[in-house]
Amino acid sequence: MLYGTILEQIWLKLMGRSLARSRTCPREAYSGKPKLRPRWALSMAMAVIMVGIFSYGYFFPASDVFGKTYAQAVTAQKVIALSFDDGPNEPYTSQILDILSSYGVKATFFVVGKNVEYYPDVARRIVAEGHVLGNHSYTHKTLSEFDVPNYSEVDLAQAAIYKVTGVRPHLFRPPYGRKTPWELEYVKRKGLVTVTWSVSANDPHKPPSDAIAERVLHSARPGAIILLHDGNGIKHGADRSRTVAALPQIIESLKAQGYTFITVPELLGISPYIE
Repeated sequence: MLYGTILEQIWLKLMGRSLARSRTCPREAYSGKPKLRPRWALSMAMAVIMVGIFSYGYFFPASDVFGKTYAQAVTAQKVIALSFDDGPNEPYTSQILDILSSYGVKATFFVVGKNVEYYPDVARRIVAEGHVLGNHSYTHKTLSEFDVPNYSEVDLAQAAIYKVTGVRPHLFRPPYGRKTPWELEYVKRKGLVTVTWSVSANDPHKPPSDAIAERVLHSARPGAIILLHDGNGIKHGADRSRTVAALPQIIESLKAQGYTFITVPELLGISPYIE
């Protein structure tokens, strides 16, 4: 059920109760102080609840109050998925690909359409080496800034990725993990699946590589989707050296714990691309 429909039903139910009470209660004697009528109190409470629900749905990546969002898989098997956002971004995406290749690990790259156009060879390399491409918008705008009514950020990214690589991503990750109900409904109508994450190292803030690895390893669980960054929006050459330096430690430590790395579509049991 959509967010708006749920709120509407709650609102009508509470307001109906309030009005019913106001009809049956005797008129209160005037005491010299204005009294807050029950329906106004309920209206204020509902407004606070609506703001809280909307904020939770918009700002928390794992929330699915606006529509189905996958942040992890429910499994007892020690499988885990690495994902990288905001690329391609050189030289760091290629360095990450070299590391993944040396360990025999496959990952999922949520790429920005404009960056795919700027680094087409790197985007093609990602696919050629068995990794998965996901849609991460065209210019890394947040969902609330998408053009209405055509949401061109989603469509332009799909078109750019297909033109360069010949694949149409099945997965969509909203920039910053922020989402609204109407945009997620549009994404669903376009046949895409919204994916966020359950483990983040906050590497865009450039903590030391040891801190990046420690945060990931501390939060890693079976079925987790790990968020790292090989880029920074559409800033070409954005420094991701700390993430690159942390990656071998993350892979080696998780493998030592018995984890197997798989792609996000494999983790969720869905196809990586739209035919």
